[in-house]
Amino acid sequence: MSQRKVIAVIPARMGSSRFPGKPLAQILDLPMIEHVRRRVMLCKAIDEVVVATCDQEIVDTVREAGGKAVMTADSHERCTDRVAEAMQELNGDIVVIVQGDEPLLMPIALNHLVNPFTQDPTINCVNLISKITTPEDLADVDIVKAILAETGDVMYFTRAAAPYQRVEGQRPMFRQTGLSAFSHSFLTEFTALTPTQLEIIESVDFLRILGHGYKIRASIYGNRTIGVDRPDDVLTVENEIRDNPEQSEIYNRIMVL
Repeated sequence: MSQRKVIAVIPARMGSSRFPGKPLAQILDLPMIEHVRRRVMLCKAIDEVVVATCDQEIVDTVREAGGKAVMTADSHERCTDRVAEAMQELNGDIVVIVQGDEPLLMPIALNHLVNPFTQDPTINCVNLISKITTPEDLADVDIVKAILAETGDVMYFTRAAAPYQRVEGQRPMFRQTGLSAFSHSFLTEFTALTPTQLEIIESVDFLRILGHGYKIRASIYGNRTIGVDRPDDVLTVENEIRDNPEQSEIYNRIMVL
């Protein structure tokens, strides 16, 4: 099979209810969207990086920095729909979706999304997940939990604390990281599927895939990803960049891109 082109698309919008203007929030010397875009560029598995947004301010910021951005409709409620629209203008076989609020993204994490497609060309969708290690994260409704089958595929996503451990055991618990990848053809098919009731009540759009009988491959990532949900998180991110040598090294690299 010939080499497939991998495009990373970063959906972003200014209208976050918890943090308006979040993509352009200044983190040290860069707006957040540029932290994310430049970190994705460091991953050798990615052939092209594009920001998809409905806001001209974001387009201008990305293009002024030398990046690529495409305008999408402002009516999308799900990031996957925004990415699917952007892909109508792009040519790629595998689409990696990276949330625009992941300024501490480790570029190597994206390899965990791309590699399964190389190993199994029948895969339609991959979700990056990581272990839940604290009771606080398990109880946090902002963290989507992933329930895995023995095959390595996702059985269910939920915001509830799950799985419930009525019998004590060593079964690990996982969280959805917000990083995913699709074959381009399946992304188009997915957005045409009818939303499901479970997707709506849990507010987890990947439940639409499971609800219609398709599979999602789970790729387990050893490190926790840290996103920005609220303004207070910016300071946490800045401190992590300053105090963590690995994060400092990546920050220094993206500053010269």
